[in-house]
Amino acid sequence: MNLVFSFLFFILVLCFGSNEDKCHKNTVVFRNNLFVSHSTLKVHCKSRNDDLGEHFVKFQDPTYNFSFHDHLVLTTIFKCNLWKGARLEYHRNFTAYEGDPIYRCGALYTWDIRDDAIYLAKNDKPEQLMYSWIKG
Repeated sequence: MNLVFSFLFFILVLCFGSNEDKCHKNTVVFRNNLFVSHSTLKVHCKSRNDDLGEHFVKFQDPTYNFSFHDHLVLTTIFKCNLWKGARLEYHRNFTAYEGDPIYRCGALYTWDIRDDAIYLAKNDKPEQLMYSWIKG
């Protein structure tokens, strides 16, 4: 039985490992659309293996984004903390990206950060309200 699983795993590695060059990276984008407050957005994301550090995105500055390939065996998860406000008094912690059990290529997660809430558009589909801000 273990031999069958080992063989299947080997086949998966060959299929996906050789296609990594053809598989476009997934991308997570944070856009500061804090029109009312014009405050700076602070972003800090990390996965199991990568801490991307703190990034500050001023209102109407270019977006902050990062790209990556999904892990072949373990589910890729990026958790992020966002802060906004004059003293960064509003925050939100959430999962910004979670891979599928099937290897994903070229996914685009665009987080639109607004004064009222945080919205997500996946792969250029219509955005949805995902999270409200927490004060404190």
